[in-house]
Amino acid sequence: MKRVKLSWLVGLVSLVVMGLNVPGNAAEIIYQDDITTNVVTKDVLVRTADNVIILLDASSSMDFTSKKYKKSKYEMEKEALAAGNSRLPDLGYNVGIYMHSPSWKEIYPVQKFDRVKLTDAMKQLPAKPSGNTPLIESLLKLEGVLKGLQGRTVVYVFSDGGFMEKPGGQLPGKLTAQLATKYNVCFIVIAYAEGKGGLQSVKDMGASNACSRVIPFDSYITNPYYALGPLYYSTSVKTEEIVSKKKAVGVKVNSIHFDYDTFTLKAQEKEELNQLGKFLQDNPKTFVAVQGFTDNRGTPEYNMKLSRERAEAVADYLVKNFKLDSGRVVTMWYGEANPLVSNDSAENRWKNRRVEIAVSSL
Repeated sequence: MKRVKLSWLVGLVSLVVMGLNVPGNAAEIIYQDDITTNVVTKDVLVRTADNVIILLDASSSMDFTSKKYKKSKYEMEKEALAAGNSRLPDLGYNVGIYMHSPSWKEIYPVQKFDRVKLTDAMKQLPAKPSGNTPLIESLLKLEGVLKGLQGRTVVYVFSDGGFMEKPGGQLPGKLTAQLATKYNVCFIVIAYAEGKGGLQSVKDMGASNACSRVIPFDSYITNPYYALGPLYYSTSVKTEEIVSKKKAVGVKVNSIHFDYDTFTLKAQEKEELNQLGKFLQDNPKTFVAVQGFTDNRGTPEYNMKLSRERAEAVADYLVKNFKLDSGRVVTMWYGEANPLVSNDSAENRWKNRRVEIAVSSL
């Protein structure tokens, strides 16, 4: 019996078969004892950003020690940066690293990604965090960097939402929204905010446009997909392999499809997700990645928002109905990018209005 399997994450062990796009087939658990030859779809990574900028926080608020991890937030921030450097596939990105606090500092000016040079540049980071958080001033300096870039830029901002206010000055969220519109930027806010003001500030920055978002600091450092998901998606090339193990290895889930301009789950789609939810309950060391897409009708900005709503509709259904930790359901969205087929007919547009699903182990 043949199964089609898609590996979604670089460096992680893929467990799932997905995305056959054939309506009417329920999800099913896959056992390797009934597989002789697998048709494996291997990742071909497609870049969704041209430039990657990371704004680090080395202010005194990062000196707080986590009871859970027994390390300071600053130590974990630097470890997350090193891990991201080691995992980032070399797809021709321009990469830059800067400190936004306690003052603006260039660590690795925007240039072609070089893993070795970036590792060496990180040695410039201070040994201990200190000082205030001039976030507004640093975002204004960021604009000088963005002016010289071409294409889409993803900016990761480590922040607790704190910033030094100036009379009549702008708020961080308003400023990031302006930069997002003017320079085609997605802001990914890695948030460790706790107070009401800080939470609102990171929420505002994460709402700069449809491709921006807030990722809790804990989720970012424990699940690599949060860091890499905004930078590329995967398409596939089929190969065959022989499998001899006799155990359950995953769950096959067809893509979840949607009517035009909606993100409402239909009954037959819920049947697919019910099988998946049961599998996730029975296999607590797995997590699911869901990726939302649209057809090509509507503006790119609207389609980006709609693809997000579709991915989140699937995630919400799984979390609420199967009592899953939300960190095990990772959402990404890409608008009208990566169509399965040409958008030249109603049937083909239906195929492209989808959420693709994969299950992997941490």
